[in-house]
Amino acid sequence: MEKNPNSYINVEFDQKSGSFVRYFISFCACMDGFNYCWPLLFLDGTFLEGKFKGNLLAATAKDGNQGLFPVAFAIVDSENSANWEWFLRNLKEVVGDGRTLTFISDRHVGLLQSMPNIFPSAHHGYCLFHLQMNLRDHMKYVSASHKVGLMRKLRDCAYAPTVACFNEKLEALKKSSTVVIENFLKDLHPKHWANTYFRGQRYGEMCSNAAEFFNNWVRDAHQLPITKLVDMIRGQIMEPMAECRVKCTKWPDVICLKMEKKLTMAYNDSRSWCVSQANDNVYEVHSHPSILVDVARRVCSCFQWQINGFPCSHAVVAFRDSGRDIHESIDHAFHIDTFKETYNGTIYPIPTMGKPSSTPTDYMIMPPAVKRPPGRPKRKRIPSRGEVVQHIRSGRCRKLGNNNRKTCKEPI
Repeated sequence: MEKNPNSYINVEFDQKSGSFVRYFISFCACMDGFNYCWPLLFLDGTFLEGKFKGNLLAATAKDGNQGLFPVAFAIVDSENSANWEWFLRNLKEVVGDGRTLTFISDRHVGLLQSMPNIFPSAHHGYCLFHLQMNLRDHMKYVSASHKVGLMRKLRDCAYAPTVACFNEKLEALKKSSTVVIENFLKDLHPKHWANTYFRGQRYGEMCSNAAEFFNNWVRDAHQLPITKLVDMIRGQIMEPMAECRVKCTKWPDVICLKMEKKLTMAYNDSRSWCVSQANDNVYEVHSHPSILVDVARRVCSCFQWQINGFPCSHAVVAFRDSGRDIHESIDHAFHIDTFKETYNGTIYPIPTMGKPSSTPTDYMIMPPAVKRPPGRPKRKRIPSRGEVVQHIRSGRCRKLGNNNRKTCKEPI
């Protein structure tokens, strides 16, 4: 808090034992930068492998160049409903209520329970990859090829752009395995996973890949003690932010580099298409099939412009024939000026040179109590030699050879 003012930190510890419970942090530079990112957050947790175990929960966004932008993270004892609710309540203090947010997660029960209460106006999308894995787990005594086929058909349903197309794909999915699919979709409303019914804006992101990438990005820190882990993650966020601040100054265009490349590819794909003009804003693109584009409303009848939040090939060719500047109709989140504002803040180092040395009289938070992982048997106590000899003399154990405790047939 001294080196990075206005950051948000919440540390909880047991009042009786003084031991660590959980920790949440969002640096001021991340809080300010998220205001210029997509209003989209990926939520995920991963195991920690150090001495104190626990879990790392993270909220990750994407910048206008589709780059990873960590917003907040927390260290908790386990990934359960109480900790996810606590994480979301702290996250709300960071992201505020200024924008309608979209969350993408792996459908953890803690998120399903607490999300509607803490972020009532937000949209919650389910990770398609996790849904496919859940569907696979629902199928027993089924060949691998059949499982892959059902997972592919579920993916087709998720990507369907219209209601008619969705119903067609869903019918094909149900015909493949009626009982399994009906049980799987019983409590799974398509408004959380299908493009047709999803009302939020997730910019074409169907999976929580950004959150998974963040977990892999900080994997080297998973085995460190808590304070070292936090400081290593701080350094890993600090350095890329400085690099992004420099590299965007070399971009020559109006929008970010990756998005400019996508725009060029869309233009090359649509170069041979003919366009007919209906009025100042509406155009018909003679592709296969014929497509309607309204450049003023930013809609296309292929629905890819609306789903991805970025002009499709039909929109690009319509702008080409209209003589308008397409950059003016692209979401400002993809502009270089917005990208610069995203990385305008700085995460400052925390040098140990000026750190005051602690004394026994200082109040310190003790390490957390390490819980035995579920399913791991308790370590058996090895009896002493005297106990083994006494056990043998009692007549309850058959003596084999010398007094070797390994030959004892009865428990002590």
